[in-house]
Amino acid sequence: MLARWDRAVVEAFQHAHWGPANWLFELLSDWWVRSVLIIGLGVVFDLWLRRRPVSGLVATASYFAAGGLDTGLKRVFERPRPSVVDHAVHPLVAVPDSYSMPSGHAATAFAAAVAVGLVQPRLRWPLVALAALVGVSRVWLGVHYLGDVVVGAALGTVVSIALCSLAARRPWAIIGARTSSP
Repeated sequence: MLARWDRAVVEAFQHAHWGPANWLFELLSDWWVRSVLIIGLGVVFDLWLRRRPVSGLVATASYFAAGGLDTGLKRVFERPRPSVVDHAVHPLVAVPDSYSMPSGHAATAFAAAVAVGLVQPRLRWPLVALAALVGVSRVWLGVHYLGDVVVGAALGTVVSIALCSLAARRPWAIIGARTSSP
């Protein structure tokens, strides 16, 4: 039943394609949005609040850890991409050679966004919304199922919570420590 629902969502998105939305979702799918933009916002916010760039460091570590786990899990699940299974799906971008489950874009975007959001609570919901849009972009573009995105988002979230928890226990990475007096 879930596989049928997953396929129905991809096919519905195929019928909804529209020039400006296609352009926006391609932009959201670019590597720099889920990495440099999210991590950079955390670093800028840290520096603006005169804090050590903890959110940038934890977000970077979370990004790479989630990406590594994603690669391993793709080999475990071996789920083919939507266009490989259903020839009615016409991807709007090049289809990666890797398997579909979980979405690496969603895993890395959520890993970075949640990590920054745990350190900088004011940024939490805007960055999680951006990460969600990155995930949705992969379904819109026809290279992932919604289930792949949900699993990727969960993976990234768990990784960032674990790494933030570890960072909070280290004296050199106390979350929210000031580098100078106010």
